[in-house]
Amino acid sequence: MNYSALFQQLLPEVILVVTALAVLATALAIEGRGKPAPLSVISSITCLGLLLAGASLILFPATGEAATPMIALDPLARLFKGVVIALGLLAVLLPPAKDEIRQPGEFHALLLFAITGLCLTVGTNHLLFLFVALELASLSLYLLAGFPRTARASEASLKYFLFGGVSAAFLLFGLSLIYGFSRAATLPEVATALAADPTSPLAIAGLAMVLAGLGFKLAAAPFHYWAPDVYQGAPATSVALVAAASKAVGLVVLVRFLLVGFHASGGSAAWGGIVSGWSVWLSILAAGSILFGNLLALAQTSVRRLLAYSAVANTGYLLVGLCANGAAAAGAALFYVVVYGLATLGALAVTAAVEREAGDDSVASFAGLVHRSPLQALALLVFMASLAGIPPLAGFVGKFALFSQALAETTVGTVSGITWLVALAAVMSAVSLYYYLQVLKQAFVTDGETAATGIGIGHALAIGVPAVALVVLGLFPSLLLEPVSTAVFVLSDGRVNPL
Repeated sequence: MNYSALFQQLLPEVILVVTALAVLATALAIEGRGKPAPLSVISSITCLGLLLAGASLILFPATGEAATPMIALDPLARLFKGVVIALGLLAVLLPPAKDEIRQPGEFHALLLFAITGLCLTVGTNHLLFLFVALELASLSLYLLAGFPRTARASEASLKYFLFGGVSAAFLLFGLSLIYGFSRAATLPEVATALAADPTSPLAIAGLAMVLAGLGFKLAAAPFHYWAPDVYQGAPATSVALVAAASKAVGLVVLVRFLLVGFHASGGSAAWGGIVSGWSVWLSILAAGSILFGNLLALAQTSVRRLLAYSAVANTGYLLVGLCANGAAAAGAALFYVVVYGLATLGALAVTAAVEREAGDDSVASFAGLVHRSPLQALALLVFMASLAGIPPLAGFVGKFALFSQALAETTVGTVSGITWLVALAAVMSAVSLYYYLQVLKQAFVTDGETAATGIGIGHALAIGVPAVALVVLGLFPSLLLEPVSTAVFVLSDGRVNPL
């Protein structure tokens, strides 16, 4: 094995691990003198490590053959490593509530280990390496969710761990069945074996279990029951990482499985022309997630729980794109998951600021926000409008690209196969306007406290950067949509860029 090439190809992950160890060493050195480790120092080291990891992706591009079959050097891996690091950096900028993080060294080290696991996960086609990397991220996130050691956070962490343990068992069992069927450890080799026996019961059972395991990571109904409690009880930094980076990684893994390993067994979810395959399974998950997430979000009075059910609904929208079993629709779904991550992270950042000021995250606590902090209110308008899919923001562009590409991929003659699913998604997207506008109504219309409030520079960046990004991507979507689509076409051996 060429260890020099291996080091260069995993340089971002190496930097993240070294930074985590440096954070721990710094915290222990300071605490050894009888003083608590300053959060500002620990956060600064963490941000520096993330910036260096992101810079290494640009300055030291991996070239040549992969040093080991466990590493994927395709454009999709490099692109989403950058996305994960960027979202992780924004999450770190969110300041914790008072006494929420009493051991900042341990907290930020776990945060870096979680980001490391997520980066490794998006950059592999190897079944075993995928599982190990995903569990590195998951175990770190379980601990991060319960770090405040309050009753609510402990309940959230325990539920997250229990559901996560069951999903890991499903995922590992599914991977073992796939390996037993194909005698292969990588997805391209699995695809070769599947071409010879496309109806193998072992392959079908294995994929079904893998989809159940990944459904938990994506918070798809009915695998979402951990999400409301985690979103409400965990620290804002942890929730931002779960809501944005973890969901993006889960979708990348799902795209790799379906387009690389199991493209031949997609089937069809067309109304009146159903053909057995994973497209049918995903269409059921998509419809259930869209209905369940949007309807339950209508009844929420907690903004964090509202965002949790919004996450379930948006997972349904993402699965609509994958049901088409095409590279263009998958590229649109990956574009939308980044847009969704930015909007949700920004909304959580504003919610955290309001929560620190008002003491809770109820919808009523946003009353009069435009008078207390006009810039936060304006940013909240961008985030909620983007989640609702209102033009000209990136959320509208993402949904339009997602639904239109899903229809185009499944069109036969003059009949579009999954019109029923796209129509359901469009109708429920309109329904979602109600609960997003309820929050905006409180912020802009309802009277409340008028005393001006301020936030720190890091918190302002965590709010401002996603807001600007959503506006820019709404006006110039090709900045991200074109690279993502190209990366997916390379992944699926496409030769023509659809855009």
